[in-house]
Amino acid sequence: MNYRYMKGNFDCTILVLSSDFYQPILKIWDFYHQKNWKCPYDVITVSNKKKYESKNIECIVTGVPWDENASHFKPMVLEGLKKVKTKYVLFMVEDQIIVNRVENDNIYHALNFMENNDITKLRCLSMPEPDLPLEGDPQGPINDENFGTISKDNEYRNSLQAAIWNKDRFIELLNSKDEDFSGWILETDKDFREYSKKWKYVACRQGKGGTLLSRNEGQTDSPLIQYVELVRWGKLDHIYYDYFMDMFKKDKIDISSKEYEPFGGNLTKEELPQ
Repeated sequence: MNYRYMKGNFDCTILVLSSDFYQPILKIWDFYHQKNWKCPYDVITVSNKKKYESKNIECIVTGVPWDENASHFKPMVLEGLKKVKTKYVLFMVEDQIIVNRVENDNIYHALNFMENNDITKLRCLSMPEPDLPLEGDPQGPINDENFGTISKDNEYRNSLQAAIWNKDRFIELLNSKDEDFSGWILETDKDFREYSKKWKYVACRQGKGGTLLSRNEGQTDSPLIQYVELVRWGKLDHIYYDYFMDMFKKDKIDISSKEYEPFGGNLTKEELPQ
């Protein structure tokens, strides 16, 4: 590898959004992050009041109380971003379980592409796909076959699927509204969409067809991070139940224990929300 060419590509931190309640799910994220990624980046997570113990992840106890409308999202993310000292941050949620090996060279290319083309956000998975061609000189897998531009009026321009962000601009976007808000508000509110139009967003074309397990014709896995969401509506997602049960069995992960009961770990596939 030409490290001179790759200068600056270690300028990234991973921030995993979580909370006290979701720490059992974070434990699974932590396991598969270590299994599938020989990761050179620091990993940070956030909690309300309970520290998550891990040799792999630094936990920031924010003291932010849980809110039933999920408006704790903004202050908790901002507390986590305060600890990020790098220019870029890979922002994930704890139920986005990494299921394939991550190739560091591809992440390096993504960061360099962002740096060279003044990209504010690079979404790692086609959820949703880009709607315009990629602009800028290709770097490795960051080419028009695998990536494209997210248009200024794209409804889910600010989707919280896993993405690499310019940290300072992410903070600026969060602070563009004075009040606290949920992640869903950030994703769907037209004011955030309008505010973000001054920035360039890019998204992957690969990784998701009709579901996180299916592919459209010609579609492959994401060259950056292939993940599957474990939880939907607060419970294990029945769509991916069989997939995860097979994976957990191979890795000797037991979700029938009491700590997973709040997420439906004691329920059958048919008993989970449909």
